[in-house]
Amino acid sequence: MLRLKIKELREEKGISVRQLSEDTAIRWNTLNDMEKGKAKHWPPEHLNTLMQYFGLTDVAALIEYVPEQATEA
Repeated sequence: MLRLKIKELREEKGISVRQLSEDTAIRWNTLNDMEKGKAKHWPPEHLNTLMQYFGLTDVAALIEYVPEQATEA
């Protein structure tokens, strides 16, 4: 499963979701859903905006792969 590292990046910068929303013009509830893994999709323009905002050059700094745990029957 892919996961966005928005919370970690935001906390490193010492800002809230609302402040990130104001700074990037991405709706706060969209950012909140993306951060919590509830968003059904990640618009490329949002990912680009976040990469620029946090000064990232490698997408791995924003997105990580987390293996899903196998369910036991």
